[in-house]
Amino acid sequence: MQTSHRHHWTEVSRHPTSEGVVRYQRCACGRWHMAATPLVADPIGVSATVPVTPRP
Repeated sequence: MQTSHRHHWTEVSRHPTSEGVVRYQRCACGRWHMAATPLVADPIGVSATVPVTPRP
């Protein structure tokens, strides 16, 4: 009989993809977990023109 427990994930490998990063994790009990982190577009785009005052 298998007892339930809290998994303690250890990252085994990480791979960049065209859509983000994929991480493979393993628990001491033998269970595997795959987690994907999507790419996030730059949420803040800042552009400014700063006037330059010439020195005399």
